[in-house]
Amino acid sequence: MSILFNVTIYSFIAGLSTILGVYLVRRYAEWTKRNSVFLISFAVGVLLATAFLELLPEAIEANGTWPFWVLGTIVVFYLLEHSVIIHSCREPECDVHDISTVSVLGISFHSLIDGLTIGVAFSVSYALGIVASLAVVFHELAEGVFTYTLLIHDDIQKGRAMLYSWLVALATPFGALVFYYILRGTSSGNLMGILLAVAAGSFIYIGASDLVPATHKKQAVWNVFLVFLGVGFVLVINYLAPGM
Repeated sequence: MSILFNVTIYSFIAGLSTILGVYLVRRYAEWTKRNSVFLISFAVGVLLATAFLELLPEAIEANGTWPFWVLGTIVVFYLLEHSVIIHSCREPECDVHDISTVSVLGISFHSLIDGLTIGVAFSVSYALGIVASLAVVFHELAEGVFTYTLLIHDDIQKGRAMLYSWLVALATPFGALVFYYILRGTSSGNLMGILLAVAAGSFIYIGASDLVPATHKKQAVWNVFLVFLGVGFVLVINYLAPGM
C-alpha cells in the first residue's frame, strides 16, 4: 500500500473517531460519562509513549533544533487553550465555557496537528504511522466526547453542534493530506525534523495537560493499568515492526 493510501485511510478513521465520540454522548450519555476516564487513561499511555519513544527520537536525528520546536509547540498550545478556555474545564457546573467560533477553530487546530502527525509519521515508516494513527484515534474519540458535551452544555443547538463536530473531525484528514503533499514536494530532512518535533510537542501537551488531570477524577486501579497498557501497546508495535 502506498504512503498516500495509508495517510488518507488512517486520517479519515481518526477523524471519524471524533464523530464516534459524539455519537456515544448522544446515544449513551450516562454510560459515556461513567467510563470515558478508562478510554482517556489508555490514550494517555499511547500518546506519551508515541511522543517520547517514537516521534522524539526521529526528530532528534533529523533536526538539531528540535528542543525549541517541542517547547514552542507546548507554549503555543497553552496560549491557545488559555485563550479559548475549552479543555481546562470539563465539569458540568463549570461556568467559564466560551464556545464560540474561536473555540471551534481552536479545537480544529488540535485536529489539524493530529493530521500533521499522521502524515509525517507515515512518511517516516509504516510502523510509526500505525502507532501515531492509533494515538490520534484514541485522543480524538475522547475529544469528540468532551467537545460535543461542552457545545450542548453551552446551549448550542444539536444540529449546529454536530456541524461543528464534523468540522473538527474533517480537520484531521485535511491536515494529514496537506502536510503529506508538503513533505512530498521537499527533500529537506530539516523540515521533517521540525514537523516531528511539533507532533511530539502536541502529543506531550495533550497527554500531560488535557488528559492526565481527567484520569485523576476517578481513582481506580484500572486507570493506572490502562496507562501502562497504552505504553506497552506502543512498545509491542515498535518491537514487532521496527523497520516497517
